[in-house]
Amino acid sequence: MKLPVKFDEILLPKKDVDLKKWCVVACDQYTSQKEYWEELKKYVGNDYSALNLIFPECYIGANNEARIKNIIASMNDYLKKDIFRKVDNGLVLLERKTPLGHTRHGLTMIVDLTQYSFDPKDKALIRATEGTVIERIPPRVEIRKNCPLELPHIMLLIDDPNKTVIEPLLKEKNEVLYDTDLNMNGGHITGWAVKDEKKVASALERLLEASTKKYGEPLLFAVGDGNHSLATAKACYNEKNPLSKYALVEVANIYDEGILFEPIHRIIKNIDNNKFVEEFKKAVKGKMKSKMFVGNKTIDLYLPENSIEAVAETQKFIDAYIKKNGGELDYIHGENDLKELSAKTGGVGIVLKSMEKSALFDYIVKNGVLPRKTFSMGEANEKRYYIEARKIK
Repeated sequence: MKLPVKFDEILLPKKDVDLKKWCVVACDQYTSQKEYWEELKKYVGNDYSALNLIFPECYIGANNEARIKNIIASMNDYLKKDIFRKVDNGLVLLERKTPLGHTRHGLTMIVDLTQYSFDPKDKALIRATEGTVIERIPPRVEIRKNCPLELPHIMLLIDDPNKTVIEPLLKEKNEVLYDTDLNMNGGHITGWAVKDEKKVASALERLLEASTKKYGEPLLFAVGDGNHSLATAKACYNEKNPLSKYALVEVANIYDEGILFEPIHRIIKNIDNNKFVEEFKKAVKGKMKSKMFVGNKTIDLYLPENSIEAVAETQKFIDAYIKKNGGELDYIHGENDLKELSAKTGGVGIVLKSMEKSALFDYIVKNGVLPRKTFSMGEANEKRYYIEARKIK
């Protein structure tokens, strides 16, 4: 079976570019905190930065067309000014140290979008782990479809308990490609060149064979972060443009000690808080103790013991409530951020619990996808930062 990967060139900023200003956290973070992005903008100033090449999702719906034009213009300007250097085989071994004391490792590579599907019925080699909201794709297509570059925050997971793909590369670190602190309290990241793509390909082939035996069907990658970005990339695939058949991602081993599954909490705003809390407690019950933040107050809450079931029932109730009564839902990484936002907005924050990461692949094979926004790989400031880029036109 052919591997769904490609070893081809990617781009990095040249060494005279200030990497601390270049690297920017994933665009789908801090969606309720525009002040984060405004502070980052002030810090970057007029320097080269990935901030000028992405569309922070907190701004979607406001001046989309003008912002997209500026992104494309910045991409073309950066290409014209030749600020990038090439990594020929697309492989970068990276080590990320987060401000919370976690260290994880990853490997960038280019994947074949024709081998990816978010349809739970498809037995694709690259699969979504959560339900895809189709309505979220068109506005993202508008952003990507005319861009000459992509900057990925997509992370794919491999089920590699014997640590055969990424971990051996740590013993033979080659040329340092980048090494920098990350802005906005993002920690530190180092990237090394990987010279032997054949070794990586062989390890992936063995892993694919092992997964087929383990699960009774081939499954190599499960999407950990950025599923809607991967779905958008596939929606932009055009047979007349061979480059659009692929997407640049970071691959990580689910058994890496630095890969942590954090819960994604919910905040519901612009509702009758008392009515919502009363109806929620009647509809969603269990023995697992949790809590709600209602404005400045904290209320005890009891959810189903199975964390995946708790997410499913919570999401089902919220969707039905908003459809009937109105309101606005957002997904928040970090309990402290949830508490602060609840106090700031007067909304209702629901604290959810994390799932066991070792259960992911088995659940996907048996059930298709998890409930929407079941887990997050770390807190918001531990998310992937944009560093690498790739030509898609």
